[in-house]
Amino acid sequence: MMSRIKKALEKAEEARREIVELTRRGGGVRKEVRPEYVQTRVVPVDPEVLRRNKVFGFFEEDALTEQLKILHTRVLDRMEKLGGNALLVTSALPGEGKTLTAINLGLSMAREFDRTVLLVDANLKNPSVHTYLGLPAEKGLAHVLLREAEIPEVLINPNLPRFVVMPAGRTLTGSAEVLGSPYAEGIFEEIKTRYPERLIIFDAPSLQTADPLVLADYVDGVLLVVEAERTTEDQFRSALEMLQEKPLVGVVMNKFRF
Repeated sequence: MMSRIKKALEKAEEARREIVELTRRGGGVRKEVRPEYVQTRVVPVDPEVLRRNKVFGFFEEDALTEQLKILHTRVLDRMEKLGGNALLVTSALPGEGKTLTAINLGLSMAREFDRTVLLVDANLKNPSVHTYLGLPAEKGLAHVLLREAEIPEVLINPNLPRFVVMPAGRTLTGSAEVLGSPYAEGIFEEIKTRYPERLIIFDAPSLQTADPLVLADYVDGVLLVVEAERTTEDQFRSALEMLQEKPLVGVVMNKFRF
């Protein structure tokens, strides 16, 4: 299974590389980014774990991949218009699928040859990014914010090109206060400005907590996820009102049945 996926990825990369050389953005030739992970720990993911956990952004042949590409193209377009590189993904209620949306969106965007993606699990109340990807999470964002680790120590590359994960590490009591501290502001600024070609996606808790409202001050755009046939109109309107002063990139209706 791994060898077939690897060959498919290599073939897709070769085809896209030719396109990149001929494509222009903003008047300049797009340059391919091929990072070498020296400090970042490389932990190969198990494709079967990804399939089981519905992480379909990894699989080029999945039927949902095209829908995901449409979403990622629209989000990138909005982010470029905003002139930013940091996106927050949150939801109206818990359990609406925002974490899977953030993961799959990040994997899809990492297929772009001229950018890298950093997925940050900023859900310090109930972290789960590492579980979906089958990655260890001994240290993460929580340890960085508590000055128990440096940023490079907690980054993981799941052996996928241009895609890096920062797990949450562990849960934190009083997470909103920690996230709103001057030290946290400096950490998020460093994450945003370290690599100019990097897009950062923050997976945040739902708007039933204060955390995403604090995190929204550090990002350039917010993507709201709602669940079809579950989120009520009043809950949706309430979520929009809470984000009315934030740069809303769009709304994803998840689990919609055609």
